[in-house]
Amino acid sequence: MCCERDGELVGALPLVRDQAIAGGEPGRTLEFLAVPDTQCCDVLATAGDAALVANTFADELLRRQADWDVLRLRYLPAGAIGVTIFAAALAERGLRSDLRLAAGNPFIALDAPWNAYYASRSRRLKKATNLAANRLAKAGAVEVRWLAPGTGDRAEVDRVLDDITRISAHSWKSGTGNSLDRPGPQAFIRRLSYHAHDLGWLSIWRLLLDDKPIAMEYQLVGDADVFALRSDFDSSYESLSPGSHLNRCMLESLFQRGLRSYLMGPGDNVYKYRWADETQPVHAMTVYARSLKGRALAAWELALKPTARRVRDRFRTQAAAVAKDDGAND
Repeated sequence: MCCERDGELVGALPLVRDQAIAGGEPGRTLEFLAVPDTQCCDVLATAGDAALVANTFADELLRRQADWDVLRLRYLPAGAIGVTIFAAALAERGLRSDLRLAAGNPFIALDAPWNAYYASRSRRLKKATNLAANRLAKAGAVEVRWLAPGTGDRAEVDRVLDDITRISAHSWKSGTGNSLDRPGPQAFIRRLSYHAHDLGWLSIWRLLLDDKPIAMEYQLVGDADVFALRSDFDSSYESLSPGSHLNRCMLESLFQRGLRSYLMGPGDNVYKYRWADETQPVHAMTVYARSLKGRALAAWELALKPTARRVRDRFRTQAAAVAKDDGAND
């Protein structure tokens, strides 16, 4: 959905509609247009127009609620328009909603000295990174290359994209349909990269072994924040842990360059918390239409399902207590 004022675009809400809702029941779900590597999303509005845009979109969703049953907006950061003004506008129009914290976005502050930060990491992590460095050094000549924001021309961007596409084609993601050599992901990453390069946001890291690229990380850098969007490595070199070594070298290079934070992306992956001590909150908001299916889903998710879980947990607790008593009596 787009919001215009006097012919000028002042807001956008990019959505996709799925024909199935959570659990596989038939329905119509609206969600943010996102990819598996998305870190954050929000209602888009020009400065000073957030209230106008949020209320306009709320009115339009209400007017068109025959076209949807549930709106699920994930990846909303704290203070986002979606969490504040848009959520309030939907509530004012009588639409039931549920806003809750989701898996956070772990990040590393980059304004401290690298040595102090790295010294605070666990002994286990440092041992693993040292082993990876030693394995790679024994395998051949190791080099880390960085296409930094604001550097290179379009030809160099294309060469780097060719390198990371080959890495992705030989990664474990090749069996998921999300590797960069597939037509859809390839078209998306090139279009995104060209725009990001023009704006000075594009940041791509590669690790080479004997001049062959075998690991990479794709980032966007904006407002002093580094968003790690995708990392891949050639699975035939898995025993050498090239991704781990690249990650360590890259982080060291990012420290004290005037950058604020390195964001690793939402998700409770164990490896992220070996590096990150802090987490940015991320919200998920669900809005239910007044359609029959929307009302039924709201009743199930907001009332019946939580009640069923409480009853289940109570029975489990009681059963555990009985089993403990029986064991003591035996």
